[in-house]
Amino acid sequence: MDPTTLQLWSVIGTWVAGIGTVGAVITSLWFALHQNTIKLQVSAGHRILVSPGSKEPPDYCFIRVVNVGLRPARVTHVGWQVGRWRNKKHMLQTFGYPGFNDVPKALHEGEEASFMVPFVRSGGGEDWVVRFPKYIVGENSPKIIKTLKVSVHTSVGQSFKRKVERSLIEKLEESYRANNENQPTQKERG
Repeated sequence: MDPTTLQLWSVIGTWVAGIGTVGAVITSLWFALHQNTIKLQVSAGHRILVSPGSKEPPDYCFIRVVNVGLRPARVTHVGWQVGRWRNKKHMLQTFGYPGFNDVPKALHEGEEASFMVPFVRSGGGEDWVVRFPKYIVGENSPKIIKTLKVSVHTSVGQSFKRKVERSLIEKLEESYRANNENQPTQKERG
């Protein structure tokens, strides 16, 4: 091999080593920054709770939160967001039903929490499935229900928002139509 070819291969080797070093630094920085973030999978939908001996299985709003990251997470609030831009509403959901999780809830790697809200209240007061869509719509068009998102907040300030499942949106729209068909909204009244 002549000296010119040797120098060329030496320069190419130096460049390849430099590119490899830069790639290693970028990769290690990416891992360092993303290792400490909380990663949650969130979903919300309509579920029917079937249990032995029940004649009429109850309907629930089911919110599932799974920690898919390596870092433990503490869920402090679960709520809702509906609307866009200036018409956006934010709401917090309360729980405390026996047999299901409540907030705050600690989740380690791979653990999940199941938050349930019964559609029908056992006792006095207006049912959640009637009251919630009425509040969501307020003075807006009932089409705003389609923008509903579930929102999960953690103790370190991270928030996770996901569009709710179609099954829950359909139940809320159905309930709103059944309980408010003859009552026009403020905008419709003009």
